[in-house]
Formats: sequence, C-alpha cells, structure tokens
Amino acid sequence: MKDENERMMIKREVSSSIHSKYDTNLYAPEKDASGFGAVLMKDGVARINNILSEKTANNMLKYVNQKLEQTRKKVVAGEISALDRFGNVHNNEQRWDLLLPLEEDDMVLECLHEIFYNSPVLSTIESVFGEDDSKIELYELATLMSDPGSKAQPLHPDIPYQNTSPPSLTCFVSLQDISPEMGPTLFMPGSVSPEFHYDLQNRHLDPEAKGLVATSYNTLSLLGTGDVSIYNPMVLHCGTSNRSLGQRRSLFYFSFRHNDIYKDGCRSGASIRPELKERKLSLKDLKTILKHFEQSKNIRY
Repeated sequence: MKDENERMMIKREVSSSIHSKYDTNLYAPEKDASGFGAVLMKDGVARINNILSEKTANNMLKYVNQKLEQTRKKVVAGEISALDRFGNVHNNEQRWDLLLPLEEDDMVLECLHEIFYNSPVLSTIESVFGEDDSKIELYELATLMSDPGSKAQPLHPDIPYQNTSPPSLTCFVSLQDISPEMGPTLFMPGSVSPEFHYDLQNRHLDPEAKGLVATSYNTLSLLGTGDVSIYNPMVLHCGTSNRSLGQRRSLFYFSFRHNDIYKDGCRSGASIRPELKERKLSLKDLKTILKHFEQSKNIRY
C-alpha cells in the first residue's frame, strides 16, 4: 500500500493532469483527503487496510458461509432460482458469486456501516464520482468465494475501455488473511488504457509474449483480514487458482456506478439480487438507510 506522502504526490499529479486525460472527469480532489482516490485514478486500483475490524470480518465470514449453504440447498430443492441468488463469474467451478440481501439481516448493514463511517472508503468513492451522490447507484452486493481446486480466470476487464473517469467502482473486502495459495486477485496497475485493452484482445498476435500485457507489472492482492481493494472496472485483473489445502477465499464486495457516464449494455449482468436492483438505490439513499441503522443500534466508533 502506498504511504501518505506518496499518495499526496499522486494527488497533485492527478489533479493537474486529469482534465486533459479524459473526455469526462468527475474527480473532486477536495473530497480526497486520504489521497486514495488519486491512486485509483492513476493506477486503476487502490488498497486500503483495516477498514473492517477483525470481529466484524469474522462475523461476516460466518454469515456468508451459512448463507451459501442455505442458498445452495434451496436452489437444489427448487425453492428459488439460481439466477436470483448467484451471479455469473468466470470459471465458476468451485467458485461462487453469492448475491446478498441488504436489509434481511443486520450483518450486511453492520458491515457496510463500519466500512463507510470508520474508514476512508466513502470519501474515496465520493472523490472519484464527484459531488452528486444521487447519481451514484448501488450496482452490486455480493460475496465472491473460491474453494480449493478453483481454476485461474483469464485476465480481463469487467467492462470495455471508455475514455472517461471510472464509470463504476468495485470494493473487494477480504474476510480473512489471503495467502498466495488461496487464489488472490491479480491486478495490473496502470492498465486502464486503450493500448492495454487492444493488446489483451490481440494476445494471439503475440506468440513470443513480448507485448504490452505480457511484459507489464502485475501484483497479487494479498489482503489481510478487513483490508479492501477498490478498483476501476476497466483495470485488467483476474482471480488466480486456489491451490490451498482446504482454505476458502471469501471477498465481500459491492459496486457503485455513476449513471451519467456508465454506458448501459457494456456488461452482460451485475451481481445484485433482482429485488434490490429494482429499487435503484443511490448512494444518497444508502447513506440514509445506514444512518437509520446507526440510530436504531446506537452505534459508536
């Protein structure tokens, strides 16, 4: 993770160059006190440590494991459709994309509240998307799990390249320490560009692996319990294979999209329950829900 001085240098660099880089830019440096938003704008991915307490992460891990088993049984019994409870994921053998409810249980709200109001995550999201939180829509809410034996995914972006600041953001929150054997996400920082996307699409023209993608820096996201990777969906990434002995990797995640710059149809589907998708909750709506939850539970940090 980049230290504070390095993040502030990146913030100055991004603030001075951002308007000439993209056709559409929403970055608001005044909201980016921590500098993580600038790192996101520059690299396409930023890591923030300790955004969830170990206690909350452990409780969430227990919750999603129980929810997975309950959901699988209901799908097998024909009580619910798999399409309503599981997302579509690359190389889905031994890999689960479990769609989560928002208000059915307290656990998801507790997790989101701690992430939003006890870490720089919310200010980072708002700095990248600008000031109007009514235009920022909750786009995904799920947990990605990979069991031992799950294969590596192909390197990919979540959406095609477009010459704008990030049209959406995804936050991967680790619910346990992730070792190299557990199939951590591989990111290629700096790959949000037409050159990287073109080279990836034409890898067959590079049999000697001397092209841009083949020779560029990449890093494994070895998150600790409660750490987060926030990424631009255009950055190249993939889940690696889980070669561990009996260790499931679980990432609680959520995504927001900015409805002014996100291009409909650029992605086949989002990981969100149908009933939640229909509500089209904005970031402003979600903050209201979380504040009501805070008052009902008398939460203090």
